[in-house]
Amino acid sequence: MKLKYNDIKFEIKKLGLTQEQVADILGITTNTLNYRIKQDKPTIHWAMYGIANYYGKDNNLEIKE
Repeated sequence: MKLKYNDIKFEIKKLGLTQEQVADILGITTNTLNYRIKQDKPTIHWAMYGIANYYGKDNNLEIKE
């Protein structure tokens, strides 16, 4: 299964979190978070999927089987 957020930064704001909080949850720096978002690799999308499921709903997500 492949999933991809259309806009991860929007998802973070929608959840009421800051980039600093998300970086802390992931155990990385804010700079590393932004780097991973820019890389657009699947791991950051899966990490956001987990965070979104824990903190709220995710309707900014595209899932392909």
